[in-house]
Amino acid sequence: MKWLVLALAILVAVCFPAIVAGAAPTITVIGEGTVRVPADSVIISVYVESRLGNRSDAQTEVMGMMDQAIDSMKAAGVKDEDIMAGQASSATSFQSTSKVCRKVNNSTVCENDSMQATSLQKSATVRLKSIDKIKIDKVLNAAKSAGAQAQLVAYSLSDSSKAESDARNTAIANAKENAKGMAAMQGMRLGDVLGISDYGYPAALYENLGGSSESGMVMITSYVMVTYELNA
Repeated sequence: MKWLVLALAILVAVCFPAIVAGAAPTITVIGEGTVRVPADSVIISVYVESRLGNRSDAQTEVMGMMDQAIDSMKAAGVKDEDIMAGQASSATSFQSTSKVCRKVNNSTVCENDSMQATSLQKSATVRLKSIDKIKIDKVLNAAKSAGAQAQLVAYSLSDSSKAESDARNTAIANAKENAKGMAAMQGMRLGDVLGISDYGYPAALYENLGGSSESGMVMITSYVMVTYELNA
């Protein structure tokens, strides 16, 4: 849906320059800019699980298990600021009942057999400021040694502001080229920039996750909407 809206916005913006009586004609275009930069950190997901039947006991167990996992990861080099705020908990449960019948002294005797299970999970996210495989494996193994499940889920940037700025500047340049082409088709030239805004927050995509031999890369894409005055 987002791409459909974006495509329609581009179509309307570049194909129909605004011409208002008594005012200079204008044209509004959307530019796209993408930069691809090496990651300097990774996102690690950690979770623990308890299958105790009593929910209160299960909650106590998962909290203890998570504390042990975090302590173990800290011993492996994770800092307090690397542990992202907001741990999440989730619970699942099911109950099934079946009837079991058997013959006793030429009579059929049936009994209900029921089973109930509850699973309580707690998860945490760690942003490790390193892409060194040895360090990553050390943290993953530390969590697992404490009874947790842990996996690398994404490469990331500890500070994405420069990459976002570069992507935005590339998008602005792309918008200008688009506007020049559309203006030339109408025998006109670009004038002053009348307005410019981000068209949505810059989006980051993560590449080479998992068993790639390459270092992880982060691709950031920015969209801008620019309005130009048109001159004859």
